[in-house]
Amino acid sequence: MAEEAAVVKKTKSKKHFTLMFWLKSLGTNFLSIIPIVILVSVLFFSGILPDFNINNSAQVYVGFLLCAVMIGVGLTLFITGTEKSMSEIGTVIGHTLFKRRSLPLILFLTALLGFLVTIAEPDLKVTAAQIGFDETMFVVMVALGVALFLMIGVLRIIFNKGLNVMFITFYCIVFMLAGIVNPKFLPIAFDSGGVTTGPVTVPFILAFGAGLAASKSSGKNGSADSFGLTALASVGPIIMVMVMGLFIDFDSVVYEWETSSLETVKSWDAFWPTLGNGLLLNMREQLFSVMLAVVPIAGFFLIYELIFVKLPVKTLAKIGVGLIYFYVGLVLFMTAVDEGFLPVAQMVGVAFGNASKYLWLAILVGGFFGFSGVLAEPAVHVLVKQIEDVSEGTIKARTVLMTMAIAIGGGVALAVTRAYYNFSILYYMVPGYMIALGLTFVVPPIYTAIAFDSGGVASGPMASTFVMPFVVGFSYATHGADYVFESAFGCVAMVALMPLIVIQLMGLIGETKRKLNLLAAKKAFIEPGDNQVIHFVEE
Repeated sequence: MAEEAAVVKKTKSKKHFTLMFWLKSLGTNFLSIIPIVILVSVLFFSGILPDFNINNSAQVYVGFLLCAVMIGVGLTLFITGTEKSMSEIGTVIGHTLFKRRSLPLILFLTALLGFLVTIAEPDLKVTAAQIGFDETMFVVMVALGVALFLMIGVLRIIFNKGLNVMFITFYCIVFMLAGIVNPKFLPIAFDSGGVTTGPVTVPFILAFGAGLAASKSSGKNGSADSFGLTALASVGPIIMVMVMGLFIDFDSVVYEWETSSLETVKSWDAFWPTLGNGLLLNMREQLFSVMLAVVPIAGFFLIYELIFVKLPVKTLAKIGVGLIYFYVGLVLFMTAVDEGFLPVAQMVGVAFGNASKYLWLAILVGGFFGFSGVLAEPAVHVLVKQIEDVSEGTIKARTVLMTMAIAIGGGVALAVTRAYYNFSILYYMVPGYMIALGLTFVVPPIYTAIAFDSGGVASGPMASTFVMPFVVGFSYATHGADYVFESAFGCVAMVALMPLIVIQLMGLIGETKRKLNLLAAKKAFIEPGDNQVIHFVEE
């Protein structure tokens, strides 16, 4: 089993846990959330919004600042732990699973992994709790969708099938179902595809796909094959949740508004006990919730490793330490987001909804929240780093990150506009996916795979716990609880849609420039009337 053990050795990070490394990582992660903190602070101190200012929201704002510090620390631990554990586990399983040479076994283990990872995704649970009907049914249907479409993604890699035809087929099914699903339920179905791919599922699926593609193919399609699993894992839940919606009387479901405990605090004497109790209670819940996310994956890997791989004890110990970092970081991150970021986002949204004359500013602020949220999204950093590694530096991580951030900012701005005017989400989804799917025929396959993966990855915990509460609060204040499902939900779907278009456009521009440069080079070497018999051309 020396070959399997070498997989981890090759993928093992060369970084060491030095003080400088930790300080650099901590600084980078704090920089990623500073834009949100600055904008919230400007709104708070400027007094533009009557319902969110220093006179009536000071306690909520201070809690927000303290939780921002927790988020920076949590991100640092989480990203480090992801690199040392989830990515390693996914790579090992993906690289060795294909060597079993048993298609039924490969598909069964893939489906089981997809189900286990998704059913415990904290990001998914946050969204399920905000919807208001059977949370267990929603989570199970989403997990079944991921399991089924993860199997389809593995079959695509094994049999070398193109992504564009598969995407067109599945999204045709999505829009056929959209014609018969309750319009009130439709935005939730589209959101389910985005919230599926959170901080637990994305690192694992990305590494799993890369390992599987590396073990199966050494040809020129290897890089493209390593992407696409996350995108397919996102479309599966949309279809499954739409099917579920056909059998639910969703008209009877009413959105239930919840007020943060800090919003009721008006004195500093009561603030610290309230914040402390809230953080402790939330952390206790997250300790259990994140444990449910980590234990099934760790248990599965341990059994798989004992049967098929048999890694060295030292390697297993390093993965175990990485899981501890991952666990502690995610607990801190989710606790701080739920207790500090979510209530502030909700309060700012309500304040803008109550001040309709500032619609233009609400749209700009929503766009900025979307832009900044991508920079603070844990799984996005995992994706862009893998893109740069797989492309051997030809596709820069910073370029992809900024392109995604700008596009998603525009998507959230469009979502705020829809929340105000309350029109069907299909006015965005139909033309958006027609453009995205049309581009799949004219851009290099690797850009298509990266684009569709980026859509799912971008819509993680920052989207569900900051962007969504902002839009929900805005819609609630504008239209009331009866229209929240129709007008506010769907913002995560917009976050997932925009990268599909802009990253493919980025690929199209790059491919066009490459061809123009090649044409210019040919003209420089081949003169008119040239009788040379052999010319070297690109394969």
